[in-house]
Amino acid sequence: MSKLSHVSRIAQNPMKQYLSFLILCAGLLVGCTGAATTVPTPIPTAVAISGVAGETLAMQEGPLWVLLSGVDEHGLIAEHELTLLQEPDAAAAAGPIVHTGIPAAVLEIRQAGPQNLQRFYRVETVNGDAGWISDYYVRRVAYLYQADSDSVPLFAAPDGQEVVQLPNISPVAVKQPSEGDWWLVQAVEDGTLGWVRADLVKESPLAEFLTNQSHEHP
Repeated sequence: MSKLSHVSRIAQNPMKQYLSFLILCAGLLVGCTGAATTVPTPIPTAVAISGVAGETLAMQEGPLWVLLSGVDEHGLIAEHELTLLQEPDAAAAAGPIVHTGIPAAVLEIRQAGPQNLQRFYRVETVNGDAGWISDYYVRRVAYLYQADSDSVPLFAAPDGQEVVQLPNISPVAVKQPSEGDWWLVQAVEDGTLGWVRADLVKESPLAEFLTNQSHEHP
């Protein structure tokens, strides 16, 4: 081999190494982009009500959002943190721990226990935690409350135009919560839709809870 050919091969090696480095970086970039665009579990437009063995017994209209709550019947926060389970069974292994008052999408409702009298909800919270939880901790209805006021305003959009004033402690269904400061809710009594500040959505209508201003949504 001539000295010129040998020198040429040495000169090409750094270029090959550089090209390999670029290819590796491109691969890592694609991988990172794929991870960043991963979407959470799709919220079903119809929620399955299933039997003990997991068979579908009926379908309920969705999407269905609920609040997971450790507030008891007296308006006291009995449990600040709730444990999601890996299976629809009170004795199942523990999953993620979530804060009372967090909104969650219902993915499935499972009947359990003697005579199917107990129910577990398979849920995914607004921040992505998923698992099963007893219906004891599920609140389908929330309440609007604003201290030092007789009413709570609903808006056409977050920070948008006011559309209606609802009486204090009006029951509502949560329709589109987020990790931000505004939730879309629907009045139970007349079906009015509107956006409201998340801190005005409460887990209980009882004065013991409503006057506890130290508690906020997670």
